[in-house]
Amino acid sequence: MKILSYVKVHFFKNFEKIIAFAVAALIAAFMFQGISTVSFNGKAYSKNNAVSATYAKSMAKSEKRLNSISSVKGKKTVKERTKTTNKKKVKKKSAVKSKTKSKRKSSTYKKTSNKVENRLNSAELKPKEFLKGKDEKILKKHLNKIIDDDMSNYKKAKVCYDYLIDNTHYAYGGWGNAIESVLENGYGTCTEYSYVYMAMMKYLGFNAKTVDGSTAMAAGGYGYHMWTEVKLNGNTYVFDPQVEDDMTNGKINYYRFCKTYSEVPGAYIK
Repeated sequence: MKILSYVKVHFFKNFEKIIAFAVAALIAAFMFQGISTVSFNGKAYSKNNAVSATYAKSMAKSEKRLNSISSVKGKKTVKERTKTTNKKKVKKKSAVKSKTKSKRKSSTYKKTSNKVENRLNSAELKPKEFLKGKDEKILKKHLNKIIDDDMSNYKKAKVCYDYLIDNTHYAYGGWGNAIESVLENGYGTCTEYSYVYMAMMKYLGFNAKTVDGSTAMAAGGYGYHMWTEVKLNGNTYVFDPQVEDDMTNGKINYYRFCKTYSEVPGAYIK
């Protein structure tokens, strides 16, 4: 009993000290646990953070090796190649769009009440050069004088037709050099008229050729003749600047300009 009394007395006397000691012990325990978590193999990382850091370093080294290999071979880095590829894709797409747009624009035209104008403007032009040397130079020189790239198909064909009629008279002696005879010297027969007009139309992109046969004469009957044919969207049309010149009396009426054979019945025999 005395012992118990002694313990109780001393316990209550040192109660605050015991509590303080217990709290200090708990704090020490928590601190020890925290230090053991933070201090892993002498590094300031937890186990998970250490693994993440190691992985990141490994990836960085791999990318560096790839880039160094690429630079040694004279190639772009991975990032640069990706950037270049994306640029090429964008450029290619824009080029395709631009090409489609321009193609669509060239194949469309504004319809008018003039059916001849619509026939010519609806055609797709495919320029073809077939002359050489002096003849080619002469033809291009005269075309450059009268043709503008902004002209419609109809306007181009009409300007060439008018040019021949206004600047050429009927005379023999030019077949040996039709281009020079008609365009430089201003004369020719139906053969030279039709050949030069065909050449002009082909250079502009029309599907043109010369044909020969017979045509109705003013005095009656038929006589030998040569004229130009042009195919437009699968249909054949007559262009005859020499006969048109004969029919002109101060004004071109275009009786033989882009006409179907049914529109000039009995005028031609092939």
